[in-house]
Amino acid sequence: MLQQERFQIILDDLARESAVTVRDLANKMSVSESTIRRDISALDDAGKVNKVFGGAVSAEQGTTRTIISKERSIAEKQVLNIEEKTSVAKYAAALVEDDDFVFIDAGTTTALLIENLTNKHATYITNGIRHALRLAERGFTVYMLSGQAKSLTEAITGALACESMKKYDFTKSFIGVNGIDPEKGFTTPDIEESLVKSEAVRRSMQAYILSDNSKFGVVSSVTFADIGKAAIITNACCDERVKKATQVIETKMS
Repeated sequence: MLQQERFQIILDDLARESAVTVRDLANKMSVSESTIRRDISALDDAGKVNKVFGGAVSAEQGTTRTIISKERSIAEKQVLNIEEKTSVAKYAAALVEDDDFVFIDAGTTTALLIENLTNKHATYITNGIRHALRLAERGFTVYMLSGQAKSLTEAITGALACESMKKYDFTKSFIGVNGIDPEKGFTTPDIEESLVKSEAVRRSMQAYILSDNSKFGVVSSVTFADIGKAAIITNACCDERVKKATQVIETKMS
């Protein structure tokens, strides 16, 4: 396949989708991932796409949205927006009821959720490595997903984690996010983590996205759920389009 043909396929896919991934494009065109990365770099240099971690988003997105393609480490994120995250975490923790079967995603806001949990009659499943240890230390019933460990976010990720999740059906899930946009939905920079988040949303009676107000108007590399698939718990949301598209619970910090 000629390079120009690959370029056109990439651009056509971006016209239909919120983002394209290197892996999917390589499989679709039966070429190596390194070839696709070079193609995306060339299109990025030409201003036709925005290169992001693991793939690309359309160049037009950059004119109206903030594009985030790099994942910060836990150490970097845990010092950001602490008051806002704590407000969200406290509200979310109060939603857990007796006999709930709860999924808790890896992340800094969900770490604060764990610190505010009081219900020891519920059962907790998590892909957060430190989350599992902390829940056990606090005397909660907790199980971990199996899969690939990612040091940057201290999470268990990927296809194996999704496979281990398939035996579960959650009454509630609490999921972290990197970007929220009414059109692009809930997004994250990492493809492997997006698989786990997406599966958690699908397997939950009620999925909650935990987010401080800095995540609105931000688009990251991979969409893991459409905007209407989960409720949002946030300290504040000024985007009326998001409020029309899904349930938004504002904790309204005092």
